[in-house]
Amino acid sequence: MPSFSPLRPADPSQVGPYRLTGYLGAGGQGTVYVGESPEGQTVAIKVLHARLSEEPQARERFLQEIAATRQVRQFCTARVLDADTSGDQPYVVSQYVEGISLSRLIATQGVRDPDALERLAVATVTALVAIHQAGIVHRDFKPSNVVCGPDGPRVIDFGLARALDSTVAESSEILGTPAYMAPEQFSAGVVTSASDMFSWAATMAYAASGRPPFGNDSIPALFQRILNEEPDLSGLTEPVRSLVVACLDKNPAARPSATDVLFTLLGHGVPAAARETPGQEALFSAPRQEGWPAPMTGAPSSAGSAFSAGFPSPAGFPSRPVVSPQPGPPPLSGPAALSGPPSISGGVPRPGEGPVSATESLVGAPARTGLKSRRTLVVASLGLVAAGVVATGAWFALSTPATPKLVTRQAVVTGPTTPVVQPEVTRTLAPNPAYAVAYSPDGKTFVTGGAEGKVQIWDAATRRATTTLEGHTKGVHAVAFSPDGKTLATGSDDGTIRLWSLPSGEGKGTLTGHTGGVGSVAFSPDGKTLASASRDRTVRLWNAETGDGTALLNGHTDWVDSVAFSPDGETLATGSHDRTVRLWHPATGEAVAVLTGHRYWVFSVAFSPDGRTLASASADRTVRLWDVAARKERTVLAGHRGWATALAFSPDGRMLASGGYDRKVRLWEVASGRGTGELDGPGDWIYSVAFSRDGATVTGVAGDATLRVWGTR
Repeated sequence: MPSFSPLRPADPSQVGPYRLTGYLGAGGQGTVYVGESPEGQTVAIKVLHARLSEEPQARERFLQEIAATRQVRQFCTARVLDADTSGDQPYVVSQYVEGISLSRLIATQGVRDPDALERLAVATVTALVAIHQAGIVHRDFKPSNVVCGPDGPRVIDFGLARALDSTVAESSEILGTPAYMAPEQFSAGVVTSASDMFSWAATMAYAASGRPPFGNDSIPALFQRILNEEPDLSGLTEPVRSLVVACLDKNPAARPSATDVLFTLLGHGVPAAARETPGQEALFSAPRQEGWPAPMTGAPSSAGSAFSAGFPSPAGFPSRPVVSPQPGPPPLSGPAALSGPPSISGGVPRPGEGPVSATESLVGAPARTGLKSRRTLVVASLGLVAAGVVATGAWFALSTPATPKLVTRQAVVTGPTTPVVQPEVTRTLAPNPAYAVAYSPDGKTFVTGGAEGKVQIWDAATRRATTTLEGHTKGVHAVAFSPDGKTLATGSDDGTIRLWSLPSGEGKGTLTGHTGGVGSVAFSPDGKTLASASRDRTVRLWNAETGDGTALLNGHTDWVDSVAFSPDGETLATGSHDRTVRLWHPATGEAVAVLTGHRYWVFSVAFSPDGRTLASASADRTVRLWDVAARKERTVLAGHRGWATALAFSPDGRMLASGGYDRKVRLWEVASGRGTGELDGPGDWIYSVAFSRDGATVTGVAGDATLRVWGTR
């Protein structure tokens, strides 16, 4: 029996591209519906209050905050899939979790017994570990935001309160549910992950007694009790009771972190390397925050990790969490800045059981401090309670790459007339989550950059990983081969660029100077110059041989997400969150043109092989083709049903591939702008795409931790 009601007479039947099929409920943030995506997926759609559509800057801040949530690993949570504030009905789309809320469960079936409560505690605090490791604070954890389904509890609406908060900063409105809010949320204190732990404890107390621990009457009365009185902990038993007491401490700094609580519940104690600093700030500073549709940096260390939110998420997408930039850029430095020799390890990924079906959405790996020991311990510990937390299988799937699996299907190629069917071969691999892909000049290898600072080199013929390069401390969102194929450049959320000698994989040096994550790197056609784009709003040029910084290009007013050299090396193009594409003369560093037209962030730019056309992909769901000589827009390619995030021209320049938030790779005829193909398969948005050197295949990496190869002929 469905857990939602039929649509009411006043309810809309369509929101954006989503068809509404049922009514779930309404609250202070908006109205929630069940709907269907254009691909037929059942989703939950929250239509937000119209105030969000009234202020352009508020809309952008909201999208940045929501994009950051895509970094959260999927187990025990419902992932945010899409968001749009461009119309009169701003909305957020997330996975639909079949089940009922914890509040309804308690009201209809009664309080949880000690065993059920302990299982609930483990599942929900595991979700908070994942949320906090992505640098996000839930801010509205409560019984109605825990959905109890057949596969266990899921936490929903994480990050939404923060996103909405950024739109009403000038008002006196309280965002949150008073009966479950921490003292600092009433008293204008800093809201951190410690605030979530207070709310978690209050929710556990409710599950044990059927009553919020401080009552549920007027806000002034609640305010007084939460600040000054002791909670009602009726029905709680050990070990949950002691943890609830600790988390309800009035002082945020005295509360245990989510990681502390999880390890204690699992009977392991808390290893020093796994501790997070209680009460430390883990929010994003508006309006320019980490996270996006791939965002490029890691989560703030205060959250225990380093998106995604950088863009979708792609390098520099709105889904990466942001680390506050240091005042003023440090001086450029070359290979001497190498902070230790990078390590290299050969071999093919360990076989698993099959392709990964679920993973974190957005871009950005956890901060390195204490990460390895924490993740190892968490994975081992979760294995002990797999029966209680069904969704933990996704974590293991990410940790164990799968055996390559060949899938043959038919692709529908759409055009101006009747769709044509052509064969498509897709090979699905499961490397560690990858955010960028590039082919070597000879086409014999390709490289991917991914989570935890890992770079993998693949044999293009066998599509097997042959070498892993390690040295970056956070996610790698940018990879580029030098024209002679002897050097590989990689850019990371850790703010550095590393150069590697090929084929040995020996580290040549680390380039430092950026104060934000690096989301794009590109070599000049002669191989003498390397360009890098960063969330610190700058583009830097480097001597590719010595590593010396040669120029600092300023002009963009927000993250710079992408950089590309023209084939003749005379022009450098950059795309930015400030919605513009800029053209520069790399020899002088002079800005020569600003191309406007996109309505939202520009995630990717690419020159055609003849240099006459520049393509740009944007969060406004379009790809635009620009006449480089005339410096004006030539064609708008519309078709993506989500942010357009990645671009690549075919070697002959006749075809353009674009990847998007709609989990599609679309093929376009450059001369006419006609759509010629739609390649699907990934379970999440596309981070990066690249053509093979013969143009016979397109390779894409997606947020579902897969790398796919499609035939184009």
